[in-house]
Amino acid sequence: MAEIMLSKPGFARKQRETTLPGNIAYAVFVLFCFWVGAQILNLLVHAPGVFDHLMQMQENGRPRIEMGLAVSTLFGVVPFLLGCVMAGAFALYLRLRRRYF
Repeated sequence: MAEIMLSKPGFARKQRETTLPGNIAYAVFVLFCFWVGAQILNLLVHAPGVFDHLMQMQENGRPRIEMGLAVSTLFGVVPFLLGCVMAGAFALYLRLRRRYF
């Protein structure tokens, strides 16, 4: 497993210079994550029964729930977006607090 070592502790006030190879590596990583996400969404769109089958427990005592792709997407995307908004608001608060106080 790779070890990550930070040269400066905590949240440094001084801006560090960015490097071109680091920016390129980050961009490639982000593109790879988007590609993987697109492949998973493509799989779910072309085989919606697979997603329903994976999400259901194999108990005979429970009723079988049929959920459409739009409903499952809605219940997955809305909490994710709300979490992103809350994390962004918290990051904005920390940034403004560091800048003005």
